[in-house]
Amino acid sequence: MKRLSVFLFLLGTTAAWAQQKQAVGVRLGNPLAVNYKKYFDNDRAIEFGVGVAPPGWGGSYYKKSFDHYFDNVDYLSHDLKSALYLQARYLFHYDLQVDGIDEGKASWYWGLGAMVKFASVRYTYDERTVPSQILSKTKTDIDFGPEGIGGVEYTFEDIPLMVYGEVSVMMELADRFTPRPFGAVGARLIF
Repeated sequence: MKRLSVFLFLLGTTAAWAQQKQAVGVRLGNPLAVNYKKYFDNDRAIEFGVGVAPPGWGGSYYKKSFDHYFDNVDYLSHDLKSALYLQARYLFHYDLQVDGIDEGKASWYWGLGAMVKFASVRYTYDERTVPSQILSKTKTDIDFGPEGIGGVEYTFEDIPLMVYGEVSVMMELADRFTPRPFGAVGARLIF
């Protein structure tokens, strides 16, 4: 009987979960990502994202990071080989009244989350020797920290599509202690 009760509870929880609005989509910005968002009846949502760094992104950030990794050498250049982002967020949504919009639904949101990034960066540097010796070394950069998010989204009335724009700030706790701004626009299909 106990197993049947647990099974029925799990079945009911799963059915209730599936009836809530869900969306999957793309994020264009930093990071470039695919994401999943789950809405709840109380104007709350959770969101998960997996992304990569846009081409050419992070030039000044990784140049500034050089001194963190190397001593008594001169920076020449760097190449971001790969970067993987993982995001998890809890969001609060509020209706937004916009004059002239009679169809669809506009809302604004804010929330808290966490982000972790794994990056592989190849640095080229001069060892300050005579004769000059140019060397390269690849470093793994791991960043982690809490994130504050704010944004707006618009859900179309006749098609299962939502568009959004947002900004966020991650307080990087590891590898360095520094705030990092992010921004993006995107679209999600609702199901």
